[in-house]
Amino acid sequence: MKKTIALFGGSGGLGSQLKPLLTKDYNVISLSSKDVDITVVSDLHNFFENNDIDIIINLSGYNYDSFVHKINDWEEAQRMLDVNVLGNVKLLNKSLPQMRERGYGRVILISSVLAEKVIAGTSLYSGSKAFIDNLVKTTSAENIGRGITCNSIQLGYFDGGMCHRLPEKFVEPIKQSIGLKRWGSIKELHQTVEYLINTEYITGQNINISGGI
Repeated sequence: MKKTIALFGGSGGLGSQLKPLLTKDYNVISLSSKDVDITVVSDLHNFFENNDIDIIINLSGYNYDSFVHKINDWEEAQRMLDVNVLGNVKLLNKSLPQMRERGYGRVILISSVLAEKVIAGTSLYSGSKAFIDNLVKTTSAENIGRGITCNSIQLGYFDGGMCHRLPEKFVEPIKQSIGLKRWGSIKELHQTVEYLINTEYITGQNINISGGI
């Protein structure tokens, strides 16, 4: 019997490409923020009350860049923290009880290479992704031995999502900063996701897939 994946952020550039690759082996429920807003506890509660989910993949994210001393749009800053930080906490809070009761679960949260790579002007965003990397470590420890793994993927620059919104003047310099001098492919992201789903012995880890950035 196929296991069921809840793919949050499934309508975005990466999510819309990843879903078809997953549907061969899994039942995939693709969710946009209009379907389930991970910042709203009642949305998450209702979703997990009405669906049996084996695997969580969260591609949802929000970006707001600014030097710390120049932050002036506090609504944008708060929205980013609500999605990237508390959104992931709320998602785990509502999904884990079902997994613990079943004795099986896979949680894959999307982090970023910026959690470790310092780039001026990304302090809030990179900090929120570093939070995710530590969140999966603690969550893994809290659920070890219950058939649940929890990992993050430190995503580099991929042929989809944010890369398609980059101003042209930044494209070549970014590619030159990547060891392989190219964007990652959705197939390579899919391979990593499959590996984490199928490997119980990897948990509480931050998997960097960035082409050697």
